Amino acid sequence: MNTGRNDPCPCGSGLKYKKCCQNKLAARPVTQTTQPKVSVPSPTEINQFASLFNSGRYVEMENLARKLLKRYPGSGSVWKALGASLIAQSKMALFELQRAAELMPDDAEAHYNLGNALKALGRPDDAVASYHLALKFRPDLAEAHNNLGNALNDLGQFDNAVTSYRRALEIKPDDVTALNNLALLLNAQGKSVMSMNCIMQSLRLEETVEAKNIFVTCVKHLPVTADNAEIRLALVRALTEPWGRPADLAGVSIDLVKLNPDIQEAMARATRAWPLRLSIQDLFGTGGLTALQSDPLLCALLNSAHIDDIETERFLTTVRYAMLEAIDGTKASECVMSAAMDFYCALASQCFINEYVFSHTDAEIRKAGDLRHSLVAALEAGTEVPALWPIAVATYFPLFSIPLAARLLDTHWPDPVKAVLVQQIGEPEEERQLRATISRVTRIEDDVSLLVQNQYEDNPYPRWIKVAPTPKAKHVLGYLSQKFPLAGLKYRPMTGNLEVLIAGCGTGQHSIATAKQLHGATVLAVDLSLSSLGYAKRKTQELGLTSIEYVQADLLNLGAIGRDFDVIESVGVLHHLADPWAGWRVLLSILRPGGFMKLGFYSELARRDIVRARAIIAGQGYGTTANEIRKCRQYLLDWDKHENLGKAVRTLDFFSTSACRDLLFHVQEHRMTLAAIDSFLRENNLGFLGFELDPRVVRAYRLRFPEDQTLTHLDQWQLFESENPDTFFGMYQFWIQKLIDPVT
Repeated sequence: MNTGRNDPCPCGSGLKYKKCCQNKLAARPVTQTTQPKVSVPSPTEINQFASLFNSGRYVEMENLARKLLKRYPGSGSVWKALGASLIAQSKMALFELQRAAELMPDDAEAHYNLGNALKALGRPDDAVASYHLALKFRPDLAEAHNNLGNALNDLGQFDNAVTSYRRALEIKPDDVTALNNLALLLNAQGKSVMSMNCIMQSLRLEETVEAKNIFVTCVKHLPVTADNAEIRLALVRALTEPWGRPADLAGVSIDLVKLNPDIQEAMARATRAWPLRLSIQDLFGTGGLTALQSDPLLCALLNSAHIDDIETERFLTTVRYAMLEAIDGTKASECVMSAAMDFYCALASQCFINEYVFSHTDAEIRKAGDLRHSLVAALEAGTEVPALWPIAVATYFPLFSIPLAARLLDTHWPDPVKAVLVQQIGEPEEERQLRATISRVTRIEDDVSLLVQNQYEDNPYPRWIKVAPTPKAKHVLGYLSQKFPLAGLKYRPMTGNLEVLIAGCGTGQHSIATAKQLHGATVLAVDLSLSSLGYAKRKTQELGLTSIEYVQADLLNLGAIGRDFDVIESVGVLHHLADPWAGWRVLLSILRPGGFMKLGFYSELARRDIVRARAIIAGQGYGTTANEIRKCRQYLLDWDKHENLGKAVRTLDFFSTSACRDLLFHVQEHRMTLAAIDSFLRENNLGFLGFELDPRVVRAYRLRFPEDQTLTHLDQWQLFESENPDTFFGMYQFWIQKLIDPVT
């Protein structure tokens, strides 16, 4: 800056420059240097930060830090406190934490905090460097070892990540976070037993939501070779509370139930005799139903999710018949059967959950029909109804379909019986009433949409009982950054709330999970089927959620509702349209610039067994009534003995009526390829964020294509799928972002 002799002095003294700073500089010896006085906050001021942070008063902490920075701009401690307050409020704090680390280069906590911020921003390489600096000054900082492991895991350095987690546990053996992370990584590496040991140790220390979720993730891969009382007990709780989606626990639960010697022997007898049905005496010998009643894991599973094992299905089908035969109205029979009431009620619940998919003989269904007539006659006459009658009928017919069934709710019953009556009478009536409260916001006139609507009015899908618990809700960037740590995501919602659309919400499992996972989300959930929406609304009210609005609409006409969204999710929906790509464009037209979309499409390659099975069904001329689906399933199982139908008869959806109809009898199905999806993404300026996949698949892909750090090269994923054709059997499920600027 050039300053004239008569200009005002820039120091602000008010004097002319020649009488102020020029003279001062001239009078000062050239060799003299002065050190600025360093001012730092007092211990009392610093202690205020800890008090505010520990009491959760983050805004006050932020305000105090900004105030003190005016007095102490060179204080690393204040910059660190400001960064901590911003992070606690889910705000960006990279600059503040970088400043703290610069001012306190030997402060381990400053480098640790900076590492956390860098990792959250999708910069794991830089985060690793910061964690190493933190550990240079504090090698015993267990949290830094743990988070270093997380960053290394993001980078695909799995062995180094395991080393970091184990080092954290050496320092802090009761660190449940490190145990949880180690369990997940060991599970991804296929080390199922080791991962289970870690998560069980974590649960013994503290039963967090995260640990319970991880238990479900790990136990479903556990090879069952011997019974384990601790895991059995944990599975019972995981199914009943629940700790995750009960369907994820069905396989391992069945494997453990089969280790019960009495059940194992009875199951073998039923399998050898099939399709003949056996009596209780022939099935169990003198022990009767004791084995079933005394296995809480079996009852918990039957009450929570439909089973997905042919041998177990046929065993339960035989047991159902045997119990029907045993109900002959005698006092002795009532006594014998009442001893197994808990199991019998669980079996009735299972039959309702799987929508009566078990096969039956003509004579058997006539006998069940006779009992139903006796029940109706007793209700009409107002005479006493034996507890076993409605339960036995409920294993063959939904109770809500019986005239005067509501009268059963007016009688005092044992708790297991009451639960069945509420499930089969009370809840369906509640859904019927709720359907009348749901608005239709678009026309439904497309021919295929009308066919799909009719299918799901008849068979709402899926029929689910319990929702998985979720950890604390995250802001959308935090939620997606956890899934895709290298994506470097940026987005700011246009309004205070995050506006989310679930296009094709079905029975509400998807919309409920999203509402619980995304902080500040208001969710519009749409579907063609009022039956599905009534189910979804009942479950939503049951959980006390108020952030979801359910409406009836055709996805193809959503552009007419005059709304747009920050996040749109449509999984397993677009491939049931006449033109999936047209439906995708409709959704893109109401997605805000920079917004996110989750999609799910069937894979052409992964559905090859389904295509074969559908061709067989078409050739035999089976219809879509429940009875025809039951008969078709048995036909396919017989066919499978000679020509392996693979996943078509082994996937979970084969084991309930609505799911089997969705799987094998759908009125409209398209299948996609990754090449076609990639082409659509490029044509429509969409950024591919990544797939949602089992961690074991991710690890296998990283080993195959280590140069694809972001896991987003669809040409390489296509090659991986060709080498591993079942990878996407559960659909291509992936996230995209609507880019704001054109791709150059």
